[in-house]
Amino acid sequence: MEDLVISVDDITQKVVSAPPSRLPGFLLQAKTLLRNKLGKDGVDPMLKTLLDSASTQLYYDCANKYDYEKLCEALGLPDYMSSWYKLTLLHCWMVLMRMHISLDGYAYLRLKRSMLSAMWFDVDSRLKIVGAELKQTLTTKSDILNMHGLHLQTFLEYDEGFLANDRLLAAALWRCLYLSRAFDPIHVLSAIVYIRSTLAWLDTIDIDDIMVNGIKEWKQIKPKSAVPDTETFAEEIEGERRVAVQMSQGT
Repeated sequence: MEDLVISVDDITQKVVSAPPSRLPGFLLQAKTLLRNKLGKDGVDPMLKTLLDSASTQLYYDCANKYDYEKLCEALGLPDYMSSWYKLTLLHCWMVLMRMHISLDGYAYLRLKRSMLSAMWFDVDSRLKIVGAELKQTLTTKSDILNMHGLHLQTFLEYDEGFLANDRLLAAALWRCLYLSRAFDPIHVLSAIVYIRSTLAWLDTIDIDDIMVNGIKEWKQIKPKSAVPDTETFAEEIEGERRVAVQMSQGT
């Protein structure tokens, strides 16, 4: 008899419908950590090894393989550590969206946990390096809590926006990528196109290829004027801006 395949949605529904625990928060967290580390998680031991290896490679690809400088310019983001973190979160979320539809629920959750573990280890290392250069401590409890909060908010809001419509996705980007600050609407539009066109491209890659080889490069399936993987992108955006200004002035 074949094992029953359980989706992420099935697991989520099971968790949501369960009665609330009476344990204090810190004990509940410790129980969850122990269960994840020692308990049976429904994943074949051979697959665990592949998932753990793939998660490390996939996180590396999400943090290092996209063109950071070009994407910052295209989306109107300053060259700060915080911009790298927000863009890395975006690429991790896109990979997890792709894996969500192809993996068994328990396998997906293990991959996600391993990717996020690699991310926090990397973030901590980078913050220590930047902090040493600036002669500041950037790894205080409040700093990490703020980054963790943004991570949770980003994943939840991007999920909701992507599955709903571009209006809600734009609102999610404003809150998570631009932190509710002033922005150029063209940059938000560019971010929406980048997300949808990149996910469309990820859907063309076989899941086995992703698991074994990771994301070799970030590409987009996109309309002619869409976002960021060409050297002329910044010029195209500036041209669109000039046209918009001329139209608003009635010339």
